[in-house]
Amino acid sequence: MSDTTIPSNRGSLRRSGRNLLKLLSGKAINAPLGLLQISLTIHLLGDKGYGFLILIHSFSQTIGDLAEFQSWQTVLHYGLKPYENKNIPLVQRVLRFSFLLDICSAIFAFIVGILCAVYFSSYLGWPPEWRYLGIFYSFSVIFTTSATSNGILRLLNRYDLIAIQGTVSTSTRLLGILCLILVGGGLTGAVGIWMLASIVSFSSFLTFALYQLHRHGLLKGFLNGIHEGLTKDLPGIWKFAWNTNLNMTFSLAFKQITTLVIGGTLGPIAAGYYNIANKIAEAMAKPIVLLQSTLYPEMVRSWQSNKPSHLYKMALQITLLTGVFTSILLLILPYIAVPIMHILLHKDPTPETLTLLYWLAGAELVLIWGMSLEPILITTGNTSGAIYARGIDVLIFLPMLLLSIQWWGMTGVGPATVIAAFILIFFQAFFILLARKKKKLQRS
Repeated sequence: MSDTTIPSNRGSLRRSGRNLLKLLSGKAINAPLGLLQISLTIHLLGDKGYGFLILIHSFSQTIGDLAEFQSWQTVLHYGLKPYENKNIPLVQRVLRFSFLLDICSAIFAFIVGILCAVYFSSYLGWPPEWRYLGIFYSFSVIFTTSATSNGILRLLNRYDLIAIQGTVSTSTRLLGILCLILVGGGLTGAVGIWMLASIVSFSSFLTFALYQLHRHGLLKGFLNGIHEGLTKDLPGIWKFAWNTNLNMTFSLAFKQITTLVIGGTLGPIAAGYYNIANKIAEAMAKPIVLLQSTLYPEMVRSWQSNKPSHLYKMALQITLLTGVFTSILLLILPYIAVPIMHILLHKDPTPETLTLLYWLAGAELVLIWGMSLEPILITTGNTSGAIYARGIDVLIFLPMLLLSIQWWGMTGVGPATVIAAFILIFFQAFFILLARKKKKLQRS
């Protein structure tokens, strides 16, 4: 079968499976390194120091994600077909557009990050004596925009390099923390190590991407067609880029923004405990999340080849497989949660933290059962439906989160997260069905 032949449904799943194994190979290395790094960091800094480190890192990630366009989706959506058709000038135009978005995002994130760190640190839960460290770390926000590099490696099917790159940041932090323990460093050194990890991770991602472009002959004459304009023969690319960016902005409510809200209301120690519980819950679902990322190119191939039945059948098969797998993992979690948290915290977790973990794991399970919905919305061009679903979810979740924390403390985060997960998949399914109904009416 040639490279441009549209694969069968079984072929798409096999390719996704191979790419998943590549990503999992990186995670198999990264997971124990990450747990060891967390344990050593808490040992070095204590609960409060680790919590503060998580707060300033979440702040940097939030600003970066808010500013960053999800250029990897743009690269796949607009670059896959011309790449398979060997239309190099059009592929280069897509990449130039995407790189420009990343550069503008980085500049905007840098300016906003510094201003927010200087003027709003008191609202972020940063202890006054460590405020200067938070301001210093906010400079790292410029190194959070690697979406185009990610998209290039996906486009060229180099998931093995994505797996390798995924271990770079964790390895850098681990080695840095080990050095600090040996020489007697403290929080200032840890902040510097985490900032260095961001820089090294960004640089490695960009290096991998540029080298692969060179190997495939996509860098030759890269700037020759710049006079033709950024978006020639790319209809709707600006709308697609803005919509995917807004969708990611809304999805932050389940990630860094939750950490920031907890830190601002309950303090850095609570933020650290939430971060650990959330990492364990996410680890349970990590293979599934990685599988979702490998499905995007296959869905794009199916849709652009006018094979919607292939797309929906693949989505259904994946949903059933991953849903059952994650449900089994959730049943095992109560038997391993306490030992894992004891290793990380160097003491037994509080009942409050343990309860929060189970709630967060339940939310992950709900999201896994709906994991195919958002890729379907984006792949089929219904990015507005994805945004509306996320937007409605956030409008309900954030007030609910604040009230839950006020009434029940950190334990209240769990039920709010589970309810929000149900709301999200409900509206995603609703907008998929609504779009399909409209198409049927148009045909009749």
